[in-house]
Amino acid sequence: MDPATSQLLEKIGPSFAESMGSVFSMLTGREFAVAPGTAESLDYEGVGKLYTGSVVYVKAAYTKGVSGNMLFALPLTEGTQLVDLMLGGEGTASTELAGDSRDALAETFNQILGSANQALSDMAGETLSISNVEIFSTEGDQADALQELLGSGPFDTLGLATTQENLATTIHLLIPEMLSEQFKRKLGMAQPPAPPAAPAPVSPAAPAPAPSPAATAQVTAMAAGPTHTGSRQSSVDTGNLDLLLDIELPVMVRMGQTEMPLGELLKLTPGSILELNRAADAPVELLVNGKQIAKGEVVVVDGNFAFRITEIESTDTRIRSLS
Repeated sequence: MDPATSQLLEKIGPSFAESMGSVFSMLTGREFAVAPGTAESLDYEGVGKLYTGSVVYVKAAYTKGVSGNMLFALPLTEGTQLVDLMLGGEGTASTELAGDSRDALAETFNQILGSANQALSDMAGETLSISNVEIFSTEGDQADALQELLGSGPFDTLGLATTQENLATTIHLLIPEMLSEQFKRKLGMAQPPAPPAAPAPVSPAAPAPAPSPAATAQVTAMAAGPTHTGSRQSSVDTGNLDLLLDIELPVMVRMGQTEMPLGELLKLTPGSILELNRAADAPVELLVNGKQIAKGEVVVVDGNFAFRITEIESTDTRIRSLS
């Protein structure tokens, strides 16, 4: 493994370990410890030898900032134990991962990636976003199936040692080489380009003829005239904006809303489910003073829910929301 790749995994590994430990602990109500371990480069055969028996693969496609699939691998037994802990059990293993259990594990890693990507976005100085994650399972040594499932390789891998009172395993982060190269460039770890060749000597050019008096007068008139730019000027007077900066405004993140008769409202009990008027993959709205100014997605940061902005209104619109 080249030094730049080792540096990359050393830099992003703690972000994924912290996010994983925080999300696992929050969803299970139990303390998890996750620590970065060994980094190496593997082909399909090497990935197939990470575990024996059935393996669960988590795949998410980056849709902004970089492009490519980020993957995780973990043994099926430990994956089902983790889901059982999230559902209030004692970590009982199962022989399959399907239905609600598969959806629960997918949402778990969706939150892990959302939280980790916030840290990566801060490092890169721009937003990195993923699509919803997918869950697959296969036998660990099926190299042909892995090539179709995981996409192009080889992979830069990092082991994340995951321990809890009733569970201990290593979850592997798998980054395809092409995606790894993009991360290196975004985080300033790519090899610097070779310096350009020195330009060939240029013969001295003949002196330009002196401009005529008419041309000089025309240039002078153009320079002295009024200038206009094509940039759009703000329609809001921000001269006294400093006077408003200490005003406190209500900020609300709205996932959706619904309407129901009062009779149904009175029948609600713990465990009741309300269906909202928003699709599961639709962006969440950020309201300031009751007015929408941004859209984004819910993520987890240090064990707390947070809101990451993906779209935001112009400065003018945000200022008008004060009224």
